[in-house]
Amino acid sequence: MTMAHRSQVWLVWGQEQDPPEPGPRPARRSLGQRRRGWLAEPKAAVWIILAGIAIVGGGRKLLASWNVRKAIIRLAEADVSPAEIEAAADHGRACVWELLRLYGSDEPEPKRFAAGRALARLWREDQLVAEEEQAIVRRGYRVDWHARRRYPRQLTAPIPITANYGVPFLRDDGRGVGPADLEWSHRVTGARRAALEQDSPWRPGTGRAEIAIIPGDFDSNGPHRLVLETRVRTRGLKSGWEIALPHMPFSFELTPLPTLDSILTLPDETRNQVIRQAVTLVSGDDTEGAGGPGVYLPLDPDFMLRLPPRIAVAVPLPCDLAHAIAIEFEEIEGLFPAGRVILSGQAPGPDHAAPVSVAQALFDLGAIDAPRGLIDRPGTSKIRAVLRPDPSIAWADPDVRSVWPGVIETNWVEVEIIRR
Repeated sequence: MTMAHRSQVWLVWGQEQDPPEPGPRPARRSLGQRRRGWLAEPKAAVWIILAGIAIVGGGRKLLASWNVRKAIIRLAEADVSPAEIEAAADHGRACVWELLRLYGSDEPEPKRFAAGRALARLWREDQLVAEEEQAIVRRGYRVDWHARRRYPRQLTAPIPITANYGVPFLRDDGRGVGPADLEWSHRVTGARRAALEQDSPWRPGTGRAEIAIIPGDFDSNGPHRLVLETRVRTRGLKSGWEIALPHMPFSFELTPLPTLDSILTLPDETRNQVIRQAVTLVSGDDTEGAGGPGVYLPLDPDFMLRLPPRIAVAVPLPCDLAHAIAIEFEEIEGLFPAGRVILSGQAPGPDHAAPVSVAQALFDLGAIDAPRGLIDRPGTSKIRAVLRPDPSIAWADPDVRSVWPGVIETNWVEVEIIRR
C-alpha cells in the first residue's frame, strides 16, 4: 500500500473511526472574543467573588494592623491622653504589653488609672492570662490608713483606726472588671487583740478594716506597728484564683506631748459670736423631707420624741467642732447625753473674721438617756442642745485640727412627746 492510498485510522476512546471529511478550517477567534467567552463561563463568577473576598478581607486585616501599630506608637508618646489610653482596649490583646508598661510606670495617676481600666476591660473580655490579671490587682492595690501618727498618752478611750483598701480605679460600669467582681479578706496584727488577728469573712467590693486601739494595752510609748494582711479572690469571672497581697504596715506613737487639751484652740470673742450664730437647733418638721433621722427618738423606757429636731451648722466655721451633745428640757432640771457632733476640715478666716456661710450641715441627735419617771405624761415641751468640747472625741478623728473650747448653747425648739 502506497502512502497516497494509505487509509488513516482515528482512535476515539479505543474505537476505529474514519477521518473527518476535509473542509474549511474555522476562523480563529480574536483575543477580545476569547476573553468574553471566558467571562461567560459560569465558574468565572465564583472566581470573581472569591477574589473580591480575598482582596476585601486582606485589606481589612492590613488596615487593622496599621491601626494597631498606630495605637502602640501613640501609647509610647509622652503626650498621650487618658482617653486615648483607654481606647487602646478596642484593639484587643495587641496593646496589652504597652498598657502593662504604662500601668506599672511612674506616669501621672490619670494615665496609670486609664491603663488599668483598659486592662480591666480586656480582663472582662477574657483576653488576659491569670498572671496578667493578678499583676493588675497587685500593682493597683492601695491601702489608705485613716489615723494619726501621734496620740496623747493621757487618752483612755479606744482610738478608732480605719484602713480602706482595694483597687481604686475599678468601676462598676459593666465595661470592665469592677469592685463587685473581687472578694476580700483581711486580718490585722500588732493591735494586741485576738479577734483582729483572725481572717475576716470574704466580702465583695472595696475592703475596710476597722481597728479599735486601747491605749492602756500598750505599756510603752512606741512607736507601735500595725500590719494589714489581705487576700483577694475573683468572684463570678471565667478565671478563678486567690492570692495574698503585700503586707501594709502603719506606725503610731503614744507620747506625753502633745497633751490631751492641746487640740483645743484659744478662746476668742469674735469667733465665739460666729460659732454661736452658726450652730442652731431646727425643728424636725423642717428637716423631715431633707432626709432626717427616724420618725421617733427614744427618751426613756416609756416615752419618745416625734420628729426629733436636728443640729444645723452653717459652714465653714473658723475652727472645728468635736463636742458631746446634751439635751436640756425647759421645765426639767439637768442635762441628758444625746450623742456627739464632729465637724472637721474647717480653716480659720483672716484675722479670725467670720467666714461666709455657703452650706448647712445637719447632725442627728443620739438616743437621749433620761431616767424613768422624769417625764410623766405625753405632750409638748421645749428643748435645746448644749455642746461641750471633748478632746477624746477630737483626737479620735484624724481630720480634726483645732477644736472650739467653749460651750455652745442653741435656741429652744418645741417638741412633741408621745408614749411608746
